[in-house]
Amino acid sequence: MYSNLKKTKDEISVLILCGGAGQRLRPLTKMIPKPLVKIRNKSMLEYIINHFLKYNINNITIASGYRHNLIKNFINKKYKKKNFKVINTGINTEIIDRIKKISPKLNKKIILCYGDTLVDINLNKLISYFKKNKNKFIISTYELNSTFGILDLKNNNDVKKFREKPKLGMWFNVGYFIFSKKIINKIKNFKKFEYFLSNLAKQKKMKAFKHTGKHITVNTISELEDAKNQINKFK
Repeated sequence: MYSNLKKTKDEISVLILCGGAGQRLRPLTKMIPKPLVKIRNKSMLEYIINHFLKYNINNITIASGYRHNLIKNFINKKYKKKNFKVINTGINTEIIDRIKKISPKLNKKIILCYGDTLVDINLNKLISYFKKNKNKFIISTYELNSTFGILDLKNNNDVKKFREKPKLGMWFNVGYFIFSKKIINKIKNFKKFEYFLSNLAKQKKMKAFKHTGKHITVNTISELEDAKNQINKFK
């Protein structure tokens, strides 16, 4: 079983999306790209890459754009013994166009993730799940929790039930996708990544991998401050 998993890992290319300008993190991102913003002592990109290396997944490509040279220099310095690729896919480029530009250079099995989201996802379980569903596009998900107490009300405003910060039974995308290259052959027909994902769902070609661990997404200064408090919970 382990040897089969290792063989599959050797066949996987990782594509990390790092091209956006991170406008909502200004002024921090005025001079540096968002993936290089630090949470305590490490950049977000470093956390992400190290997570893949922990699982012995080493074929990593970074789709850069905004401040391309800074990301390239960071990779060349921090991971100089690794053969990682940093490809400039343009500044004002849609996610789907970054994928279109780079996918021909990738292996037949691909893990795609965002450069601003940290997830302690079990990559062995994710890959094993994909192996059981090879013809599906796998999207990793996390159950949405309310940050408030939720009340169920009667028509006269009597409270039937009170639930403190419950799980809402809705699942959202946490940004780790795994798929075979052949399933994205039709990606050229779509102008936005979300349109492509919606079509896969309609065609019943998408399957969810439920992640129950931790995740951090950084889009704003307040989320960055919250991330500094959460980061110690990551292994």
